[in-house]
Amino acid sequence: MYGTRTTLNLERPPEGNDVHARLNWLLAVNAQAERRRRMFRNLTEEEEVLLMRHPLSTRQSFALFGLLLGIFPPAAIFSKIFGYGLSGPMQGALLFLACLGMNVICAWVGYVMGKALSGAVESAERDRWDLMMVLIPLLGAGWGAVTGFAGGLIFFGIGAIFGAICAIVVGTLAFTMFAPLHRLNSRGGMIDARHFWPLATGATVLISALILGLGN
Repeated sequence: MYGTRTTLNLERPPEGNDVHARLNWLLAVNAQAERRRRMFRNLTEEEEVLLMRHPLSTRQSFALFGLLLGIFPPAAIFSKIFGYGLSGPMQGALLFLACLGMNVICAWVGYVMGKALSGAVESAERDRWDLMMVLIPLLGAGWGAVTGFAGGLIFFGIGAIFGAICAIVVGTLAFTMFAPLHRLNSRGGMIDARHFWPLATGATVLISALILGLGN
């Protein structure tokens, strides 16, 4: 005998629907309501997410933030120390290519690390503010240690430790600045790109300017 599959027809009275179909429908509705309850604190927050023109998840946000941090602060450091190989007594094509190579690696690893740490950041943002402000600098330091070490390896390997130390400072400061702003402006784990880009670029440019201003 061939079995038949019963589906729920909401246009019929409850008596006309199979008991199992109704039960499955209720379970699905409850599961959906629970997911929405976890994502959104209230209906207003859900409406704000729906009104976002270009929502970015925490994963996307911190991947892009890691990319920005891997581009501009390292470029500022290389410009401050080596003139990026374009000016000063150490200028030369090889030095320029070395700086460019380190910059590209920092950008790529920064993006990957930002994405990898986004889950931990999202979890921290759900904690109390005091706990979050303890965890976020540690995550930033972890981002910097890996990114700076990877970028410094191309400089004959000796730049790995120096790169890690510099990037730990940058990552700690940057994550501590950006994460609270991200938390305040995100809704249900999403932030509008109109808010993300000014906040992320602002934090990155400020740190880069601080680096360029050191020693002046």
